[in-house]
Amino acid sequence: MLLRKWKISRTKNIYMFLQCILLALFVSTALAKPSCRELVNPLKKNTDNIASNGGLWSYFEKDLFLRKHSTQAIQLDSRINKIFFTLNYLCETKDGIPLNDLATYISRSISDKGEAAFKAELITLGKTSQQIENWFEFFKYAQSHRSRTLDSSAIQATINRSIPLIKNYTSLTKNIDRPNSSKVLLKKTRTLITQIDSFFSSDPYITQALDEISHVPYWDINESSGGS
Repeated sequence: MLLRKWKISRTKNIYMFLQCILLALFVSTALAKPSCRELVNPLKKNTDNIASNGGLWSYFEKDLFLRKHSTQAIQLDSRINKIFFTLNYLCETKDGIPLNDLATYISRSISDKGEAAFKAELITLGKTSQQIENWFEFFKYAQSHRSRTLDSSAIQATINRSIPLIKNYTSLTKNIDRPNSSKVLLKKTRTLITQIDSFFSSDPYITQALDEISHVPYWDINESSGGS
């Protein structure tokens, strides 16, 4: 009898222990912060409807009045894409900036041939002294930023500051068929362009990302094999 009670009690204790573990796992999962990409992807999805219809530009082109101002729509579409490109860049480089194809090509070439020989080879391939200097300056910059890190909470703050801009963009095409909506849409488009430009120039992480991206020189990946 005592043995049976002990077994029942032991089973209950094990059951309660397992329940506590499951509850702890549930709470920790519920309280876990979403990843950087998990914050950005829903925002991008909100713009899919406009993008799938050709962007805001397509709405302007269908309207006789707005068609004369379609370049404004192109500028806004471009800025929205730039927001997402920059936010994704911040997510991807939170723990450092990995060497891109050009930096990797330079690194391997210097390791295999030496810096002087590699520079001579680049001249043979038709690169100017200025191009070579730009490449090596970028390589030094890339090496020095491989281990730079970003604060997750600060990235999230930047993402949060972009939300009103993206929401305003997605709301532009609503009520587009109402009387006098064309002039209202043009005014809102111009206002939003100004607001996004202010965001690009004032948000610390956005300005840092744009500066880092600006250091990457143009290059054709075929150049590593002597192509043009």
